[in-house]
Amino acid sequence: MKKEPVAEILKANPWFASLSSPHFEKMVEIATEMSWPAGQIIFREGQQGNYMYLIIEGQVALDIYAPNRGRLTILTLGPNEVFGWSAVVPYTQMRTAAARTIKPTRAIALDSAALRAACKADHELGYLVYRRLTNIIAGRLTATRLQLLDVYGDGTGD
Repeated sequence: MKKEPVAEILKANPWFASLSSPHFEKMVEIATEMSWPAGQIIFREGQQGNYMYLIIEGQVALDIYAPNRGRLTILTLGPNEVFGWSAVVPYTQMRTAAARTIKPTRAIALDSAALRAACKADHELGYLVYRRLTNIIAGRLTATRLQLLDVYGDGTGD
């Protein structure tokens, strides 16, 4: 896996590329590159979250626990996708799913406390970040719903 400066990686991602220069620089300040081997658990469902991640390379599975079913993969994410959003939401900050690598993975980790503070200090930045996060959350809710429908069926007994 090739190594690039954090600013170049973020600039190549549409989630960050459209930010104004001061907002983009704030993101670079709170960002750190991380990597994990295949099969690594990044975090577990219910844990306190300290980072939100942007995948650079690799693949991450998001799993939830379902009673009588065990762990269910609700979504598999790849490059340029964000996970760990719950760490940024002020009152949640608890992981709503587990994340594990399927392939060796590199990601940019955004410090969630610093991101929340930046959003509070700059409401324009906060609006942009939380608007983007709502799209991610809506996508995860849809994926979870579809997974649960697949597991439990439509209730008609067919």
